[in-house]
Amino acid sequence: MRGTTYKSTLLASFMFILVAGTTMAQSSASKDYLQDCAECHGADGKGAQAEKRTVRGYVSTDLTQIGRRNGGEFPRQKVYDAIDGRHRIGAHFRGDMPRWGARYRVDKNDHPESEQRVRDRISALVDFVESIQAK
Repeated sequence: MRGTTYKSTLLASFMFILVAGTTMAQSSASKDYLQDCAECHGADGKGAQAEKRTVRGYVSTDLTQIGRRNGGEFPRQKVYDAIDGRHRIGAHFRGDMPRWGARYRVDKNDHPESEQRVRDRISALVDFVESIQAK
C-alpha cells in the first residue's frame, strides 16, 4: 500500500508539472531529476515522501529553498559540486548524496561517457533545480 501511495503521489506531482505548462517536464534534465533525485528530494523538490523521512539518518532537503537559504542568490557552483560529488571530502559532507558525476560517467550500457557529456548533464540538472526555486 505504501508503494501505491508513493507512486500515486509521484504521478500526481509529475502531472502537476505537465499541467503547469513547464517545458522542463519533457527535457532530459527533468527526466534525470525524476529518475535519480525525486526519491529523496520529492518530485516537486520539496523533500521526500513521509515514508522516506522515517528512515533513520535520512535528512529531507527542500531544493526549492536553496536560493532563499543563500541570501536570495542561487549558488550554481555549490549545487553543481553537490550533484557531481567527485570532489567531495567525506568529513565535510553530511548525508549519503550519491556522487552522480561518477555514476553518470558510465552509461546504462557500461560505455564510458565523455567528461563533457557528464558536465553537460549535471549542468542541466543544476538548471532544473534553479528553475524550481521558490519565488
